[in-house]
Amino acid sequence: MKKIHGLETRTCLFFAIAVILLLSPFARVSAGTAEAAADKAAENLGRALQFKTISFQDASQVDAAEFKAFHAFLEKTFPLVHKNLTKELVNNLGLLYTWKGSDASAKPIIFLAHIDVVPIAPGTMKDWTYPPFEGKVADGFIWGRGTMDCKGDLMALMEAVEALLAQGYRPRRTVYLAFGQDEEVGGDNGAGKIAALLKSRGVSAEFVNDEGGMIVDGKMLGVNKPLAMVGIAEKGYLSLELKVKTKGGHSSMPPKETAIGVLAAAIVKLEKNPFPARVAGVPEMTFKSLAPELPSAMKFAAKNVRLFSGLLKGYLAKNYITNAMIRTTIAPTIINAGTKENVLPQEARAVVNFRLLPGDSMGYVTGRVKKIINDPRVTVEPIGKANEASIISDLNSEGYKILKRTIAEVFPDTVTAPMLVLGGTDSKHFEQVSDSLFRFAPIRVGTEDQERGHGTNERVSVSNYGELIKFYTRLIRNSD
Repeated sequence: MKKIHGLETRTCLFFAIAVILLLSPFARVSAGTAEAAADKAAENLGRALQFKTISFQDASQVDAAEFKAFHAFLEKTFPLVHKNLTKELVNNLGLLYTWKGSDASAKPIIFLAHIDVVPIAPGTMKDWTYPPFEGKVADGFIWGRGTMDCKGDLMALMEAVEALLAQGYRPRRTVYLAFGQDEEVGGDNGAGKIAALLKSRGVSAEFVNDEGGMIVDGKMLGVNKPLAMVGIAEKGYLSLELKVKTKGGHSSMPPKETAIGVLAAAIVKLEKNPFPARVAGVPEMTFKSLAPELPSAMKFAAKNVRLFSGLLKGYLAKNYITNAMIRTTIAPTIINAGTKENVLPQEARAVVNFRLLPGDSMGYVTGRVKKIINDPRVTVEPIGKANEASIISDLNSEGYKILKRTIAEVFPDTVTAPMLVLGGTDSKHFEQVSDSLFRFAPIRVGTEDQERGHGTNERVSVSNYGELIKFYTRLIRNSD
């Protein structure tokens, strides 16, 4: 190796870095001060969880006062954000913050999160270790509804921007923070309105980042490291109502087939005829990204997905989560019929929910359902809100490269891979302002945490919450 005045080049480099760090204001922050900042951030999130910003399908049940109180809490908690960024109220309860960049020619970036949370399931309040709206910080965790989905994400973004402003930082790119109020019921009145507003102003973003992917245990896919799964697409949403009408009558003289029997047979047909599995598309990208980390038996198959597609389909279909990655899913969710035990109902009704794989359109799904049921007595009609599957964002885009680099810097113990988000997010509304839509909030999720998001004992660890703040701070800087 080349020498410089008796020292190796590498030694000189290490020495220079050490001097820079020692002179940096960050290096002079004591461990105690850092701990205090982390404790304060955890306390802030705990307070944010106390606001019951709950979404309901029936909009009349929404308590707008809770949302307004949360807005006021943000203003009080993050004074630098509200002094330096432009804040706009969108459609009464949504928030849009604009952090003007120094370079007007640079494409902006957009960060999404949502203010609303889901209700507590009836009868489960007693199962919570700490009350869901107390925002308790205990046992190394912050507990409460919204920690994972997704006030934790929203608050981490605000903490990151507040910290950057305190350091005197100004971004080169304009940064938007878009916080909708109704993501849990589709996002039309929140994120939908914000996206339309940005489009009307001619905004074209370098990338958009939302919730969706997390840091998960890699063993499910055969990897021995945590996986930082970045959503590059999400499934579509469609509900179909199946309805059967008959004459009814007395239960003592039932016909050969009743309304309930006909409807049940239709549902059984659907469940026995799942949609075809496909590994082409996002699943193929996932496996190719993971190939270097897979056991040798799987590595070759992952590198040659199409050649071994049958093997991979069989492997993924064994688990209900990975099965959902490779096909449009069928889930009967509502069934109604009958009013009295000795009366044959004249009508039986069911709702079946479908999550559409990219490439399977709503028209295709509806047509296939009718063909499988193949019974003129069963009507099939779309019901409620619906949307096609999203576009698939490019892994070679600038946005994905920035995300991947930032994840590697903040979470060096992880492997980054693209994924298909199985649920829905607000990002679907932002296709009108960007073609690079990503879904990643670095919450660490173990096997025991998979049901917490919309379930009981939702929580995030204090240490992981600190990682979220660090991640967004670095991501904003790296975007410049």
